[in-house]
Amino acid sequence: MKQIFSILALFLSLGVVEVFGQTSWLDRPVNNWNTGSGVVPSAPRTFAPIDSRCQSQIRQPDSIADRTVTRAGWSLFGAAQTYGQVIVINGMAGADGMCRPSLYNAFVFVNNRFAGTLSPTAMEARSDGSMSSARLNGVANITAEFTRYSSNDALCCPSQTSMVTYSITSGARPLVRPGEVNTVQNCSTGDGDISTQDNVISGTITYRQRMALPPNAVVTVKLVDVSRADAPSVTIVEQRVDTAGKQVPFSFDFAYDRTKIIDRNSYAVQAEIRDGGRLIFVTDTAYPVITQGNPRNVEIVLVPVGGGTGGGQGTGRNVVRGTVTYLQRIAMPTNAEVRVWLVDAATPNGSPVAETTFATAGRQVPYQFELRYEASEINRQRNYEVRAEIRSNGQTRMRSTAGTSVNLRAFQNDPVEIIVAAGGDEPTVVTGRSLSLSKFGTGSMRIGDRSSQFLVRGSVVVRTDGTATVTVGTISNQTVFTGRVTFLDDSTVRIAIDASGDADASGEIEVSYTDRRLNRVTGRDLILDGQNVVLSF
Repeated sequence: MKQIFSILALFLSLGVVEVFGQTSWLDRPVNNWNTGSGVVPSAPRTFAPIDSRCQSQIRQPDSIADRTVTRAGWSLFGAAQTYGQVIVINGMAGADGMCRPSLYNAFVFVNNRFAGTLSPTAMEARSDGSMSSARLNGVANITAEFTRYSSNDALCCPSQTSMVTYSITSGARPLVRPGEVNTVQNCSTGDGDISTQDNVISGTITYRQRMALPPNAVVTVKLVDVSRADAPSVTIVEQRVDTAGKQVPFSFDFAYDRTKIIDRNSYAVQAEIRDGGRLIFVTDTAYPVITQGNPRNVEIVLVPVGGGTGGGQGTGRNVVRGTVTYLQRIAMPTNAEVRVWLVDAATPNGSPVAETTFATAGRQVPYQFELRYEASEINRQRNYEVRAEIRSNGQTRMRSTAGTSVNLRAFQNDPVEIIVAAGGDEPTVVTGRSLSLSKFGTGSMRIGDRSSQFLVRGSVVVRTDGTATVTVGTISNQTVFTGRVTFLDDSTVRIAIDASGDADASGEIEVSYTDRRLNRVTGRDLILDGQNVVLSF
């Protein structure tokens, strides 16, 4: 096994040397790599498929040229550019943890015949020589810009840009030809320096152990306020990156809000790597940044959890770490908050021994938490458990149905997973009345990032048992929401939505009516199968 890791380390080191030792094609005399063969190059193989969170940016093929690119294994992204018979299409083989394109290129077609690419090789977003934009100026001309990094540039701020102009020839074998490369400095300050953002933390994350990460490992790096030694650190900003089979070192950079920084306080960068819910690498030393003369660029070296094996026991006393998640396929509103608390298992409804609350900031499950407690508050002879809830707009959306046990006798080291379920502040269901309302009119419904649907009809049925059905439809199809009546008077009905056919749904629909006439149907915090819904009819 040691020999295998030695070979792997040698391979990785050679790969690094090759990447950083090469001169970009943008710095060499340009020789055209396009041959006019008419064959689209196959997409490079990747370690993992594109993450489901990035699927919304993939464009479905709607032309012959699109389908030619997808048949070669590429995923389409961005809008296609068309000028006469010329089409420029973007294709990627993967995406990084921030859903930026990975291993991508631009493909040019003339009369649906492949004419060439704008780069000789597939590119990585935010790396030297990556294409930032391409513009189709006419049937015979394309201009493209490429980001250029020096060894001192943060990933946010490349110091140069290379511009390339391409000519396009038509005929039986159309061909794209790159012309002269023009490289210019970005944001020159006048004295030869290049200005960069002063509110950006950047650096690298690595570890010294000769072991490969699992393909689904996730890196989390965050900026925290560590001013108070007697209190939990406060997270200022956090970045999460899916490794997608890649190995260390990992580069990172993120911007922080200057208004949250106090000169007299102390700040540090912390990082960890997890495989699912299992913590495998963490920071065990402080990496101070920003204030008190500290830098904004750090090289973080992680240590394995469990004394060198990369798995098993966690680090840190008087702290419970883990994740909060749920099994339903719904998305939380951007203003949702998560509360986690520690209680004596014998009195689960008693006062918490410790608790923490944090904003999700638009992120979705799983939510990672760190709950610190005072050792003096713990009786090592008793059993303890953690519980959690998710709230938004003053209401509990998800809550623990049972406690999750933690072992505080030998300090809780293994991460825990708290699974919450729909419930909490259950509204009182209004029963005993019935209504049947309908109308033809105009309205719209938009689901996620899809185009709005033009609505022409709607109906509302309220039953005496408190259940209700809301139906809205276009000319050709309809969408049905079901739920429970939480408010009903002579002009308004409010319905807590719990389903839409076989799909999960949540939120509220408010109905305005007069006598038996339906006036208006409006969605509030409405979510259908994990996507936000804007409904007005």
